[in-house]
Amino acid sequence: MLDVRDTNKVQTQQAPEGDLPEAVSEDRSAHIALRDVEAVPDQAVYLDSPVLSAVNQIRPFFESGAYGKSDTPLLLRHRALIRMQRLFSRLPSDLDVRPVKGGGATQFPLRKGGVLFYPFNSQSNLQTVTNRGFRHVLTLHGESNKGASVRPASRMYDYVSIAGPLARDRYLDAGIFTSADVDQGRLVMMGDTFVQSMPWIKPARITDTAPVIFYSPTWEGYGSDADNYSSVVGLRGFMAVLKAARALDLHRVVVKPHPYLGMLRPAMVREFISGIRLLRRSGLQVSVMMRHASIQLKFGCFTQLSRLNTIVEDDSAPMAVALALCDISGMEAIFLKQRIRHMVLAREDAVPKGMEAIYARKCIMPHQDPETALTDYLGDADETDTAHRKMVFGWRNPELEGMSASSARRWLIDYVRNDPFWSQAQAI
Repeated sequence: MLDVRDTNKVQTQQAPEGDLPEAVSEDRSAHIALRDVEAVPDQAVYLDSPVLSAVNQIRPFFESGAYGKSDTPLLLRHRALIRMQRLFSRLPSDLDVRPVKGGGATQFPLRKGGVLFYPFNSQSNLQTVTNRGFRHVLTLHGESNKGASVRPASRMYDYVSIAGPLARDRYLDAGIFTSADVDQGRLVMMGDTFVQSMPWIKPARITDTAPVIFYSPTWEGYGSDADNYSSVVGLRGFMAVLKAARALDLHRVVVKPHPYLGMLRPAMVREFISGIRLLRRSGLQVSVMMRHASIQLKFGCFTQLSRLNTIVEDDSAPMAVALALCDISGMEAIFLKQRIRHMVLAREDAVPKGMEAIYARKCIMPHQDPETALTDYLGDADETDTAHRKMVFGWRNPELEGMSASSARRWLIDYVRNDPFWSQAQAI
């Protein structure tokens, strides 16, 4: 069952000394003054999304320790749409999920001076950051070269956690932050702390008997075609998978679609199904990771694909990945973190600034032959990925590189509480 607590009315036990009333059922602001301060968390994660499955996108960060399972409640904004989805969907039972109302953070169960983390740059965040009793930190939920990763709204947070030099330069080039913001510590390089771990995949070794090609297409995105980075369009990604399998003499393919794929454009579901059929007709053994797929994609696949082979994550027996193919998305940083060889399916007009040299060595463009591009990449894959990794990951403090995600989070909380950027700004 989902651990859900009503944060608007809270019952408290009588204090040992008898100084507190036996029960209080009042407004949250009045209640905080009465209850034991240690019972109120000093950190929390705020999530506002129209899609309930967004919780699954950030759950890995609780698993890794980037957010704490025991001391970092997940404050889930309860929209009418979310309440309806909860009638049909289950949420992780091991997370402390607390529904909260919109309209500001005055009733949030968070200690004054606490730190509020934001894994999504949602519109309602504009309201919650107005509560100056907390420190507001944008972490996002990964590192991506998509245009949507750089938004002017990022300036409204007290601090912004970034993976490294590439993200820093994106913000600077977009004019959202200045070099002074960087030098004085408002942008905090945290390396791969807030990049998802996937312990159920590993780099293939010579001794692995059945390595796979791992294909992870992204979704269609909001907005225009320019925001659609998905290689599902036109079956381009599936064709690349087929040619890579032939070039490497591999027979197993695992496809992991983005949790939102097909949510906004029904045509994406049809093309995805056509792509799976293409791979199966070509004699490949295809498995699809459907557990976190969109309802639209699940319905389409299970009703139109006979004998669909599905697979779930298994940390105890990670699958060996000989080659991964992905779009411009957060999957790039995940593969870099886990040191899995991978190539990026991209369009010429979508190559991020500063990435031209790297993408020239590991991208498959629409005009390129996938087999030729693959041969070129594998020729110096380790050198290319090392250079790519150095661009993506960096650390504000050298000690962070060797820390666990949990220790890095505690470091970040202390850093934010010391408030280096804003204390300097006030002194000027």
